[in-house]
Amino acid sequence: MKKFAIAATALALAASTLTAVPANAAAVPASKAVVLSECSTLNQVAKGKGADGSDLKCLTAKVGSMKGKKIWQYPTLPVLSRLEMIIPNNLTSGFGGFGKAVVDALKAEGLAKTEPVLTAKPGPGNTTGLLYMIKDMAGKAGKIAVTGFAQVGGAYTAKVAYRVSDANPISRMMAEYSAIAVKADSKYKTLADLVADLKKDAKAMAIVGGTVGGVDYYLSANFFDALGLPLSSMNYTANNGGQASSLLSDAKYAFGISGYADFAPYVASGDLRLLAVSAPSRLPGVATKTMKEQGVNVVVENWRGLILPPNTSAAGKATVIRALDIVTKSKSFKDYLASQKAVGRFLPGNQFVSWLKTEENKIRKLYSDLGL
Repeated sequence: MKKFAIAATALALAASTLTAVPANAAAVPASKAVVLSECSTLNQVAKGKGADGSDLKCLTAKVGSMKGKKIWQYPTLPVLSRLEMIIPNNLTSGFGGFGKAVVDALKAEGLAKTEPVLTAKPGPGNTTGLLYMIKDMAGKAGKIAVTGFAQVGGAYTAKVAYRVSDANPISRMMAEYSAIAVKADSKYKTLADLVADLKKDAKAMAIVGGTVGGVDYYLSANFFDALGLPLSSMNYTANNGGQASSLLSDAKYAFGISGYADFAPYVASGDLRLLAVSAPSRLPGVATKTMKEQGVNVVVENWRGLILPPNTSAAGKATVIRALDIVTKSKSFKDYLASQKAVGRFLPGNQFVSWLKTEENKIRKLYSDLGL
């Protein structure tokens, strides 16, 4: 069987959730300074410790969650004016929830000069918002758009002329992980039970997941490849947003794939059971084993990030990177991540651009091999 060089977007994933610094935390020396962490000596400078390589300074916070405390902060607070957050899907989607979480954190930390606006631009493959940023918003300030794995894959499957990297990628921010679920009364008690039947007759086992070309489909392809099964035997049905209800109502589905957060309420109610998660290590507060723990060498993450319009000024990019650095350390954003069982994956500026281009090439090669 032809082996696919399926590289999970997690890379090696030494991802860990960065937590907001508690109010009683010990002072952090300049050599280890990160924004919003506490400091001891006012006006001391931490050289090159900003996310963009600029300096941080020990200041008394005048706004935000650390107000009144001595913290490492950018000498000039990176306040954003007339911010419009473009969501390339519905406002109630995962992209919408993430965009709102970023906006909420900006407001909580005093980084929004005026009330931000969230604008939905849904469309095929999440590409309408991408094209809007690239073609209509080039050079315009105050515009930020949500992006992520779904848009990278969508740009290929929707056959648009642009990639996400053709915009102005500014930061990867977070990642969520997928889960494999079965009905509570399923005969499959472990992933090994499921694997045993897949190896007997994969085509006979129907799978329900999200959009073809999306992260659920990508995970399914990884799963089959890791088991040495031909991808042509993958009996996959796309039912984006309805995986859990389909799994519960239609006996033909052997298992479902979706984000952990999508399945969690049904697991809590006793209707579904999780067999595995696609994370590199167990999710905080979740007992379900990873695929790797159970002998299936697969790690896949559903990452989300942000892009700016092409031709954004260097000064504008620096301001946004600094603001997002604060967002990732804020209590507001960390609370959002915890609610989604997600992790922080902050990667700003040129590092994100380089990583993104590599991921685009890997995903496009795989989807081409799959005939998409």
